[in-house]
Amino acid sequence: MEKTKHSVMCALLTISIFFLSIPYAISADIPQAKEDKGLVIFYRESSFKGGAIRFNLNQGQEPIGALPSGTMLYRYVEPGQHTFWSQVISKDSVTIDVIAGKTYYIKGVAKIGLLVARPKLTVTTESDAKSAIAKLK
Repeated sequence: MEKTKHSVMCALLTISIFFLSIPYAISADIPQAKEDKGLVIFYRESSFKGGAIRFNLNQGQEPIGALPSGTMLYRYVEPGQHTFWSQVISKDSVTIDVIAGKTYYIKGVAKIGLLVARPKLTVTTESDAKSAIAKLK
Protein backbone atom coordinates (compact mmCIF):
# COMPACT_ATOMS: atom_id res chain seq x y z
CA MET A 1 0.00 0.00 0.00
CA GLU A 2 2.80 2.41 0.93
CA LYS A 3 4.60 1.60 -2.32
CA THR A 4 1.46 2.47 -4.32
CA LYS A 5 1.11 5.83 -2.55
CA HIS A 6 4.75 6.58 -3.26
CA SER A 7 4.33 5.70 -6.96
CA VAL A 8 1.24 7.90 -7.26
CA MET A 9 2.99 10.83 -5.56
CA CYS A 10 6.01 10.47 -7.88
CA ALA A 11 3.74 10.40 -10.93
CA LEU A 12 1.84 13.51 -9.78
CA LEU A 13 5.09 15.34 -9.07
CA THR A 14 6.47 14.44 -12.51
CA ILE A 15 3.29 15.61 -14.26
CA SER A 16 3.28 18.85 -12.24
CA ILE A 17 6.90 19.61 -13.12
CA PHE A 18 6.18 18.93 -16.80
CA PHE A 19 3.23 21.32 -16.91
CA LEU A 20 5.03 24.00 -14.90
CA SER A 21 7.93 23.93 -17.37
CA ILE A 22 5.68 24.85 -20.32
CA PRO A 23 5.13 28.59 -20.69
CA TYR A 24 1.41 29.11 -20.30
CA ALA A 25 -0.68 32.00 -21.43
CA ILE A 26 -0.45 35.24 -19.52
CA SER A 27 -3.02 37.71 -18.28
CA ALA A 28 -5.05 39.73 -20.75
CA ASP A 29 -2.96 42.93 -20.49
CA ILE A 30 -1.91 43.87 -24.02
CA PRO A 31 1.74 45.02 -24.24
CA GLN A 32 3.08 47.63 -26.64
CA ALA A 33 5.06 46.76 -29.76
CA LYS A 34 8.78 47.60 -29.71
CA GLU A 35 10.30 49.92 -32.31
CA ASP A 36 12.69 47.29 -33.66
CA LYS A 37 10.40 44.21 -33.43
CA GLY A 38 6.88 43.17 -34.27
CA LEU A 39 4.47 41.97 -31.61
CA VAL A 40 2.30 38.91 -32.24
CA ILE A 41 -0.56 38.36 -29.80
CA PHE A 42 -2.28 34.98 -29.71
CA TYR A 43 -5.61 34.64 -27.97
CA ARG A 44 -8.34 32.10 -27.49
CA GLU A 45 -11.78 33.01 -26.28
CA SER A 46 -13.34 30.97 -23.48
CA SER A 47 -15.65 28.33 -24.89
CA PHE A 48 -17.23 25.17 -23.57
CA LYS A 49 -17.01 23.61 -27.03
CA GLY A 50 -13.40 22.50 -27.39
CA GLY A 51 -12.48 24.08 -24.05
CA ALA A 52 -10.58 21.04 -22.83
CA ILE A 53 -8.30 21.13 -25.88
CA ARG A 54 -5.00 22.89 -25.22
CA PHE A 55 -3.02 24.30 -28.11
CA ASN A 56 0.74 24.24 -28.04
CA LEU A 57 1.84 27.11 -30.28
CA ASN A 58 5.07 26.94 -32.26
CA GLN A 59 7.13 29.20 -34.47
CA GLY A 60 9.12 27.09 -36.88
CA GLN A 61 10.57 24.32 -34.73
CA GLU A 62 10.55 26.43 -31.54
CA PRO A 63 7.71 26.11 -29.02
CA ILE A 64 6.09 29.39 -27.96
CA GLY A 65 3.76 28.15 -25.24
CA ALA A 66 0.37 26.70 -24.44
CA LEU A 67 -2.90 28.43 -25.29
CA PRO A 68 -5.74 26.96 -23.21
CA SER A 69 -9.30 28.20 -23.66
CA GLY A 70 -9.86 31.74 -22.36
CA THR A 71 -6.24 32.93 -22.44
CA MET A 72 -3.71 34.90 -24.46
CA LEU A 73 0.04 35.06 -24.88
CA TYR A 74 2.39 37.16 -26.96
CA ARG A 75 5.78 37.09 -28.62
CA TYR A 76 8.11 39.77 -29.95
CA VAL A 77 9.60 38.77 -33.31
CA GLU A 78 12.12 40.16 -35.76
CA PRO A 79 10.75 41.81 -38.90
CA GLY A 80 10.18 39.41 -41.80
CA GLN A 81 8.04 36.41 -42.64
CA HIS A 82 7.06 34.11 -39.76
CA THR A 83 4.93 30.98 -39.66
CA PHE A 84 3.12 30.06 -36.46
CA TRP A 85 1.43 26.70 -36.07
CA SER A 86 -0.34 24.34 -33.73
CA GLN A 87 -1.07 20.66 -33.97
CA VAL A 88 -3.41 18.54 -31.89
CA ILE A 89 -4.13 15.77 -34.38
CA SER A 90 -4.31 17.88 -37.50
CA LYS A 91 -2.08 20.91 -38.01
CA ASP A 92 -3.01 24.50 -38.79
CA SER A 93 -0.67 27.39 -39.47
CA VAL A 94 -0.69 31.07 -40.30
CA THR A 95 2.12 33.03 -41.96
CA ILE A 96 2.50 36.78 -41.50
CA ASP A 97 4.99 39.32 -42.83
CA VAL A 98 5.99 41.17 -39.67
CA ILE A 99 6.89 44.87 -39.75
CA ALA A 100 8.82 46.39 -36.84
CA GLY A 101 6.65 48.40 -34.45
CA LYS A 102 3.41 46.75 -35.60
CA THR A 103 1.10 44.47 -33.59
CA TYR A 104 -0.56 41.38 -35.09
CA TYR A 105 -3.43 39.41 -33.58
CA ILE A 106 -3.96 35.69 -34.12
CA LYS A 107 -7.11 34.01 -32.85
CA GLY A 108 -7.08 30.34 -31.93
CA VAL A 109 -10.26 28.26 -32.11
CA ALA A 110 -10.85 24.56 -31.46
CA LYS A 111 -12.77 23.15 -34.41
CA ILE A 112 -14.64 20.03 -33.39
CA GLY A 113 -14.50 17.17 -35.85
CA LEU A 114 -16.15 13.78 -35.87
CA LEU A 115 -13.69 12.16 -33.46
CA VAL A 116 -11.22 14.86 -32.40
CA ALA A 117 -10.78 18.60 -32.18
CA ARG A 118 -8.30 20.48 -34.33
CA PRO A 119 -6.77 23.95 -34.00
CA LYS A 120 -7.69 26.81 -36.31
CA LEU A 121 -5.48 29.92 -36.33
CA THR A 122 -6.71 33.12 -37.98
CA VAL A 123 -5.25 36.62 -38.26
CA THR A 124 -7.86 39.05 -36.91
CA THR A 125 -8.35 42.80 -36.78
CA GLU A 126 -7.17 44.88 -33.85
CA SER A 127 -10.70 45.91 -32.90
CA ASP A 128 -12.05 42.33 -32.93
CA ALA A 129 -9.05 41.08 -30.98
CA LYS A 130 -9.13 43.81 -28.34
CA SER A 131 -12.85 43.27 -27.80
CA ALA A 132 -12.33 39.52 -27.30
CA ILE A 133 -9.20 39.95 -25.16
CA ALA A 134 -11.00 42.39 -22.85
CA LYS A 135 -13.40 39.59 -21.98
CA LEU A 136 -10.53 37.30 -20.92
CA LYS A 137 -9.79 39.34 -17.78
